[in-house]
Formats: sequence, structure tokens, C-alpha cells
Amino acid sequence: MFERYSEQARRVVFFARYEATFHLADKITTGHLLLGLIREGGSRTDTVRLLKDQEKQLRFALGIPHSSNKPDKAALMWDMPLNDNSKIVLAYAAEEADYDQEYWIDTDHLLRGILRFPNEATAALQSISLDLNKAREASKQNRAEFPSKSPPRFHFFHRRLAIPFRKFFAIPFRRFRRSIKAQIFLAIIVLLFSLLMLWAN
Repeated sequence: MFERYSEQARRVVFFARYEATFHLADKITTGHLLLGLIREGGSRTDTVRLLKDQEKQLRFALGIPHSSNKPDKAALMWDMPLNDNSKIVLAYAAEEADYDQEYWIDTDHLLRGILRFPNEATAALQSISLDLNKAREASKQNRAEFPSKSPPRFHFFHRRLAIPFRKFFAIPFRRFRRSIKAQIFLAIIVLLFSLLMLWAN
């Protein structure tokens, strides 16, 4: 799942899990992901906005206090799932990397993934006047000056096939999945009715 993630982006997810574990949460929320971005200093996120300087305000907006205590080491070994909004953030982060024509999903892509839709972390970021357009512009400037490291050898397949597939099939399907599911369900009902009529005759 995280094979495309840069080392720093993976640490963000680890820090998010750390925050969730400390506060006895049962799932990793978008707020925990934002706190993970704050903890991972010196990343591309800092070129968008130095979140560490506004940690107190962001934590207040999230309702997640800071503590210097550490969670039990055994608790960190437990599997901590992502909640639905956090899963959406990761999906949008992958889309943001694809839009940049980048193989690696980095910390700025995670930040932009958070800003793609309304959630608790987006509301906190809006309190410091950070929106998606500002994040994309700052990210674009930083990548022009400091390009990402080379992708793995199989990047050709990803660039030529996987990204177009996501653009023309996966993204539209996610957008219209309810309508598509309804049509598939209706087609199944019609097929079953037709088979029943044939059997009756």
C-alpha cells in the first residue's frame, strides 16, 4: 500500500499512528495525519507552510492536546486502521502525485490530499489561511527547484499505463459509483427476470 510513499511520507503515517495510540483512539483520523505532518519537520510540507510554528493553534482547532509523554511500546505494535476520511486522504494524495507526474507520494501530496475535501484537518488548516490552491502553487515551485529522486525501474509501466487508467476509469468510477452500482443492480435484476421467464416457458 505504501510502496510509492517517500521515506518522510511513511514517517508521517507512523507519527499519525503514534498520536492516535497516545490519545487512545481506535482509528487514525485526518487530524492525526495532520499532526504527523507537523512532527515530520524538514519535509516538502514545510515549503508549503511551516506547520510546526502553528502547532499550538492547529492542535487547539483539532481538539487534540500536546503531551510529552510516550505511549506504551506494546500499544504501538497493535494494528491501527485508518478511518474512512483518512483513506480518502491517501487516495487523493496519490491523485495529487499523479497530477504532478510524480511516482513518489511525498508529504506535500498528503497535505494536499487533506485539503481536497471537507474534514476536521481541513478546517484546522483553514484557520491558518491555508487552502488547496496555495498548497499546490508552493509545492509546484518547490518541485521545480528541487526535483524528486528517480523512480524505480517499473515506473515506465506506472507512468504510461497506471496513471491513464486512474484518470479515465478509477477517478470517474469513484465519482459516479452510486449511479454505476444502481445500474449494475438493475441489470442483474433484469437478467434474473429474463432467465426466470425462459425457465417458466
